[in-house]
Amino acid sequence: MSRPPARPARATASVIAVVAVAIAVTGCSNPTPAEQQAALSGCVEGERGTIVLGVTNSAGDPLEIVDVELAASEGVDIVDRFIAADEEARSTAVLFDDGGRDSFDGVDLDAEAIEPDAAAFVGIEVRRTGAGEGLVDGVTVETESRTTTAPVVLELRDSCA
Repeated sequence: MSRPPARPARATASVIAVVAVAIAVTGCSNPTPAEQQAALSGCVEGERGTIVLGVTNSAGDPLEIVDVELAASEGVDIVDRFIAADEEARSTAVLFDDGGRDSFDGVDLDAEAIEPDAAAFVGIEVRRTGAGEGLVDGVTVETESRTTTAPVVLELRDSCA
């Protein structure tokens, strides 16, 4: 009887880094809980917005992202999901943008894996479904063996001021 491959277990540890990195980045100088939440929150003016999460693969095998979904949302639809190999993702927990996939040189999720000891941005672009504000409250990142939720919030508004 052969043993199951070790890859899923190692991949699991890497995706957990999405949430752990975000928390570590916001916890550097003893911020208050409100400051911690603010670091994981963004506002984009307009009809579309993109959330990208920095993921570092510390496993010995390539890490494949199977899916990216919204944990909870109001007034938005998903436009696109993508991955973009970028070493800046190693030190960047989350970014909010209005430019979508092209702003990050992203490709389809199944077109690229995160190689061992490499980093990438995993992104999800949304658009408002009506005249009201849009809200994303958390993003889930799924590998073959696990789904992890990153506690990020994005608001889409006419004005963020």
